[in-house]
Amino acid sequence: MAIQIGDVLGDYQVTGVLGRGGMGKVFRVRSLVTEREEAMKVVLPDLDDDPGFADRFLREIKVHASLQHPNIASLHTALRIEGRLVMILELVEGVSLEETLRRGSVGIPTAVHYMNQLFSALAFAHERGVVHRDIKPANVLIAAGGIVKLTDFGIARSNEGKRLTGTGLAVGTPAYMSPEQIRYGQADTRSDIYSLGLMFYEMVTGHHPVTGGTEHSRMEAQLNVVPPDPASVNLLVPAAVSAAIMRALAKDPSQRFQTVLDFQAAIQATGQVALALDRTQLDKPELLELETRLSRAIGPIAGRLVASAVRRYGTISEIRQSLASEIEDPKQREAFLKAGVLDKTDPGRMSGPASAIPSAGPSQPAPHAFDPAVLDRLTRALAPYLGPIAKVVVARAARTSLSPEQLHNVLAAEIASPADRERFLTSVRC
Repeated sequence: MAIQIGDVLGDYQVTGVLGRGGMGKVFRVRSLVTEREEAMKVVLPDLDDDPGFADRFLREIKVHASLQHPNIASLHTALRIEGRLVMILELVEGVSLEETLRRGSVGIPTAVHYMNQLFSALAFAHERGVVHRDIKPANVLIAAGGIVKLTDFGIARSNEGKRLTGTGLAVGTPAYMSPEQIRYGQADTRSDIYSLGLMFYEMVTGHHPVTGGTEHSRMEAQLNVVPPDPASVNLLVPAAVSAAIMRALAKDPSQRFQTVLDFQAAIQATGQVALALDRTQLDKPELLELETRLSRAIGPIAGRLVASAVRRYGTISEIRQSLASEIEDPKQREAFLKAGVLDKTDPGRMSGPASAIPSAGPSQPAPHAFDPAVLDRLTRALAPYLGPIAKVVVARAARTSLSPEQLHNVLAAEIASPADRERFLTSVRC
């Protein structure tokens, strides 16, 4: 059954292609009865060779259908169409975490924000005896407002039902499989914790902790290679968060956190402090301006360096001196340090490097005055691609953009995927 856009399958019309996974192809469909937009997953043809597969898979579908949680993509129903197993799922408008991570790490606050939602989703599933067994960035969707949706329970196992696969057969994705999945083909809730640890590591460092040129070498690494601490890869990672990730990655399941809520508790205090710090401090005009000026000299990494300096130093002067040391070119470094700023206590007087709001010369055009409602709309449009940091990115860009068109282009440049950039620009120009 070759499915094309425009085809009608039962009561559903295919309107687009969303992706392809290990067990099926996913289409965007419209219900001809309710006119609701949904996602349809059709099991791949080669799986039909196993006559008992569909029945076993249907049992697992029933498990997924019972998991009604705000951070789990809902399974609405399952049916057979033309002899093929079809699943109708919640349509999540957004991008996958896999695509997001192609741009590198997402930053500590954003990573903690995403992880807290995943903890909640998996705690809910685990309490009901369901093990996901295929936790990976491709199965995590980031919807508008940074809302996380865990997807693809196709190989999940319920403690109350029969297993989808036999003992000794590894099921999952090698780059995110636990050692016991690889060695014995068995998984429990601690296997999901291991996979969460791998994903969390990647979010805060921008690097996967387990590497290898082949599937076999990656599986060998999962069994035998202990990755470096995340804090040694990214100095911005708090020690407590780094330690929690490493515990989640213990090769022996008994040495890991025994529940996802234990994992969450280990990072929550540190993570929430970092989250609050970044969201309040980085909204300050002087720090936003510092980041803007620094980015002109060293590029996008400026934001991370500013966040790190805020945690280490107590005054704007100290922060500026620290950031200046990151600029290799002497002239650019001198210009960064000499930038005059307005003294908050006397708007007409300039101070030294105690703040970072530059004096605009007469030859410099003034930035455009943007309506707050416009900025809110742009933040909502950008959030599916960048997550919660979208608000900071929009505020920063609005301070220096001379026109709406320039602002749109600056924001689009923050999106890695050309197709997503075009979708963003189309949506904001309407």
